[in-house]
Amino acid sequence: MAPVQQNAFRLRGSRAEILWGYRTAATISSWSISRKKDVWTLTAKAEHVDEYQARQRPLMFTAPRPGGFWSWPIESLHVGPSQLVAELGQPEH
Repeated sequence: MAPVQQNAFRLRGSRAEILWGYRTAATISSWSISRKKDVWTLTAKAEHVDEYQARQRPLMFTAPRPGGFWSWPIESLHVGPSQLVAELGQPEH
C-alpha cells in the first residue's frame, strides 16, 4: 500500500481566468489544481491566451465558486500549444 501523502489536495473546475490586473491574460475551459506539501500546481486547457499579457506580472488565477471565487497568485507560468502549467502561491482569502 502506498503511503498517504499529508497535505495532498486536488481541486477541479470548468471555467477560470488568468488576470493581469483587471485584464484577462487567458481564458480557461478546464483546470485542475493539486497541492503536494506547500507547492500548488495548476494544469489547464486554455481557450485563449494573450501572449503579451500572460508574460506580465503579477498574474492571478481566478475561478468561480458558490458564493464568490478562488484566487491564487501565479509564481511561474508555462504556456504550451494545448495546455498551460503554473506554479501558484498560497490561495488568497
